[in-house]
Formats: sequence, structure tokens, C-alpha cells
Amino acid sequence: MKGLMKYLSPFAPDISGATEVLFRMNGLIVIIDAGGCTGNVCGFDEPRWKTERSAIFSAGLRDLDAILGRDEAMMGKIGDVLRLMGDAEFLALVGTPVPSVIATDYQALKRMGQRRFGIRTLTIPTTGMELYDKGQERAYMELLREYIRDENHASDSLGQVSGENEISDEADRICAMGIFGATPMDLLESDTEDILRERVLGCGGSDVRVFGQDVKDFTDAPGFRENLVISPSGLAPARYLKERYGVPYEVRYPLPDNYAGFLLDVMKAEKVLVVHQAVLAETLRAQISEAYPDVICDTATFFMPFGESIALKEEDDFIQLVRDRDYDVIVGDPLLERAVRGKRFVPLPHFAVSGVPM
Repeated sequence: MKGLMKYLSPFAPDISGATEVLFRMNGLIVIIDAGGCTGNVCGFDEPRWKTERSAIFSAGLRDLDAILGRDEAMMGKIGDVLRLMGDAEFLALVGTPVPSVIATDYQALKRMGQRRFGIRTLTIPTTGMELYDKGQERAYMELLREYIRDENHASDSLGQVSGENEISDEADRICAMGIFGATPMDLLESDTEDILRERVLGCGGSDVRVFGQDVKDFTDAPGFRENLVISPSGLAPARYLKERYGVPYEVRYPLPDNYAGFLLDVMKAEKVLVVHQAVLAETLRAQISEAYPDVICDTATFFMPFGESIALKEEDDFIQLVRDRDYDVIVGDPLLERAVRGKRFVPLPHFAVSGVPM
């Protein structure tokens, strides 16, 4: 049955993905809901919430607030919080099914926030109907468009930068690598942003900036020497910077050396299926193919596809794929094992699938 999940839990939605990107940048994040979506983000989809704090608030919309579009009441609440915070870097308004259904005018909210509070106002039109990586992508793009509108980078009303601002002299570039897609939803269970930096620096990198840690990185982004995309949500912003500013990018997950051997050394595998976010899965497939040339390895994902990954829409798609291709080893989130009992399974947690703590 379409949409029926007997073995898997609901995946992290786009709202959670957007807030993950914004979490550490000292902004006021307001989720336009009655409270449930915010509770889901902080209670289930943001593992850092247990050890760190971020200013994430619910708009607290009641039925009539939503029906009548009482934006003024919401702005009044936002003003109270901003006065308490004192130094918020930005105001971010994150969408949910409520504003989606009533066709909220996000551009009007943006102008209202900027004029009333004199603060950068970001609007992320998430709907709660899509998955986390789409929310991440929208947040990255909004941050780039807003923060590249700086003293040195003029833009038009649509946030599209004119060609005259392209950096043509390589000597003017910042000797830095930006990393897109490094959020708890997408990283290996044991990885952190600091571990990624060390791994990239060890491969001959220079200064490494993880997008989502500091808003200044988004302002500086047009001048970076290169970008590294480690999950599919980073592809759109990396292409944007490539097309407008000529910043090259590479797509791969910086796995530890011989990670494939660590996963499969006790397995006598012939056909392997890796299920995860597609960039990590494809990087692992390449490592498996190099370490085990006789092993057939495929990748699949429930999220944005990349490379040769097989797109899965339903739980039944995953079950049918395993049956049809008769894989003898499955590498993926432990929750997936319940759907294919009897197969040899190598756990590779994916927080967006099962919410297993890092």
C-alpha cells in the first residue's frame, strides 16, 4: 500500500533539515506552527539539543491565528524575544503545513521583519511534506542569497548576483575550503565537524569552513578556493557558487582510510547494498569496489539521489529491491533490518531515518 510503513518510522522532514543548518549561527529561529512541529524538531530530530542551545521558538499559532493570518500578533511575540536576546544575528521564519495551506506570503513577512526590527530576516518556505535534505538545501540557498548581498556583492531584487561581481583573479580568493552538508543528519555516527576538518586538512586541505557554523562563511563564500559537498543537500548551493563566482567543488564524503574494510572484513560478501544519504553511500561504494574488486556493490537512498544511487520512495521499494537483486549483505541504518530479516546486515546509522543518537 502506498505510503504504508510497517517497519520504518517517519523520516525527518524538511522543517528539521532547515533548522539543523541554522542551529549554531546565533539567530532567532521561529517555526510558524502551533507547537507540534517545534516539539518534533527539538525532541526528536536535533541531537545537539541535548547538549547545546539554540533560540528555536514556536509561533504558537491557534486556529483563528492561522485562519485570519494574524501576522502582527506573531511579530509582537518575535519583538519580545529579540529584546531578550539582544544580539541575534538574524531572524529566520521556517514554514510548516500551516502557512503552506493558507498560502502565507513569505516575502511580505521578510519585509515586515526587516523593517520592524532592523534585522536580517530569512524565510525558509518548508512545508513539512518533504524530507530533511530539501529543507537543508532551502536554508543554504537562503543564507547564500541573503549574506552575499553585502557591501562587496551587489544583487538584484531576486538575490541573483550580476556577472560583474565574479572573482576573476585567483590571487584574490580566500585560501579556504567550504564544506556543505555536514549536519548530524548526514554524518557518520562517530563523526563531528572537527573530525571532518582534521580529515580534510590531513589530505592537503587549507583552511576548512563548515557552512552552518558562522554566517561570515556565507558572506565569504564567493571568494573560497573550493567547496566540498558531503551530502546531496549541498549540491544546489555549490552549483550556485560555481555558476556565479567560479568556485569549483568536489562531491565526496571524507571517509576514514579503509572504512570499507572496517565494515566488511568479517563478511564474505558477493552482492552488497549500501543505503544511506547518497553522497556517503556512493563514496563508500567506491571504497568497497577498490578494496573488494570481486564484490558487486549498489547504493540506494530514500532521499535526494546522486551518482548511481537507486531512488527509493516507499518502504516496499526497499524490500522489493533486496528481493529482486538478492543482496547477501545490506549496509544501512539498523531500523532497515526489520524489513529484510534473514539478510546479513552491517549497521550504518542514519539519524534522519531512525533518530539514533550520535
